[in-house]
Amino acid sequence: MRIAVEPSGRNGLRKPSQLMVDKLFTVPVQAVGEVVGQLEPQVLVDLVLALRGWLELP
Repeated sequence: MRIAVEPSGRNGLRKPSQLMVDKLFTVPVQAVGEVVGQLEPQVLVDLVLALRGWLELP
């Protein structure tokens, strides 16, 4: 399951991207770089709902 995210001033993306809900993995905290932006509130809602569905959570 993928959620399309278009670039905006808020999210800091430079090109259309996808949140890959079906490709979850962990990374060490040290491997996370600087913050480039924030997802818009509706995209976050879509992400939470998609994750709950993919992980079969209530």
